[in-house]
Amino acid sequence: MCAAALASAVLAACQREVRRAGSADAPRAEGARSRLDGADQGQWTWRYPDGTLRERGALQDGLRVGTWTQWWSNGAVRAQGARVPDRATRSSPREGPWTFWHPNGQFAARGIYQAGQREGWWEFSLDDGRLDGDQSGLYHEDARILDG
Repeated sequence: MCAAALASAVLAACQREVRRAGSADAPRAEGARSRLDGADQGQWTWRYPDGTLRERGALQDGLRVGTWTQWWSNGAVRAQGARVPDRATRSSPREGPWTFWHPNGQFAARGIYQAGQREGWWEFSLDDGRLDGDQSGLYHEDARILDG
């Protein structure tokens, strides 16, 4: 057995599938948990009470990592971007480019996060597609410092 296949087999043996039931017996969350330390690992999916997809992404040692996608309860994509774990605070702030949409599917916002705070140029729009000049602009440490 090659080293990669052996490592994959050992990892699979060290995890167990987890399903958290919702109110109507539809799973609210699905993923894997480490048998060694009990931390959530790998790909996880969360659903609204009616079973509609709410959020999907990967966990590593119980913290969000990599690309995450969120959906509105109507099934439209709500947000997408990356999370980077911060082990010191046990959190996973947004990092890098993120895009957001209104429930009607129209573009809502896009920009860059650094350590969970908006940084640089951010563009926002209203749900009818028009530019939102009250929010668009240059951001530093999550505060708008220059109007769009």
